[in-house]
Amino acid sequence: MTIQPITNKIAPVTTNKQSNSNDNTPKNLKAKVALTSAIGVATSLALIAKSQGFSLKPSSIKKTPIKDWAIFKITDENRPDEKIMKFGWKEIMGIGLGSVAGGLTGGALFDKKENMTHKFQEAVNQLIGDITIPLSFVALPTMAYKKFEDLALKKTKHTGLQNISKYIQSNKVLKILCPTLISGSSLAAGIIAGNKVSNKLNEHFTGKKTERGIRITDFAPHIDDVCLAITLMASNSPLGDIVSKFVPIALCVAGIETGTANPEKREK
Repeated sequence: MTIQPITNKIAPVTTNKQSNSNDNTPKNLKAKVALTSAIGVATSLALIAKSQGFSLKPSSIKKTPIKDWAIFKITDENRPDEKIMKFGWKEIMGIGLGSVAGGLTGGALFDKKENMTHKFQEAVNQLIGDITIPLSFVALPTMAYKKFEDLALKKTKHTGLQNISKYIQSNKVLKILCPTLISGSSLAAGIIAGNKVSNKLNEHFTGKKTERGIRITDFAPHIDDVCLAITLMASNSPLGDIVSKFVPIALCVAGIETGTANPEKREK
């Protein structure tokens, strides 16, 4: 009987430093992309402020108290006589576009070139699936509900609807709850439709099957849609006043998701 020599194959030892050597890369990339996304949002806000009559001259800004800067005067119902910064459809889309453009710029500067295709795909998901379509789905119910609210103050043959409208408007809880429920259900439908449409667009552009589903992490990018929905549906309420101030911050998420997109993230 031949005894075969026993050889011990020793696996290479991986130290904690080695195993975690790539941990800092995503964090650093995310921080850099967050900065470029914020710059994109800030640029859009500056252009919006300029178009709405706020001065961007350094001398004027220096003389203006910080509390009266455009960025701090977004939809303030407590100061109706003062100039405020308003967000309409064009402004909202402008901020979203600035965020995504900033994210793409950061991704191009600080990440691998081979990941750019995935970043462009994510840009489509963010602009179409997370902003444009969900917001569009909210718009029609918003306009319909606004007309329903107006029935409380107008002469109409629809006395039954008018009485319901008056009751809702006189109840502080229902006045906020009803438009929030309507916007929430419309937004949910918009998110699903937006995801499907953006996937189809990416399939058309790349020629490859795209199955980017709605993930738990997608709720963060959709904060902007929630903010916009509440802002539109409850613009005259304290809730709408508070939430609208977070729209620029929430829209930064779209740029961050775009700039940090890679094959691993999109296939999860």
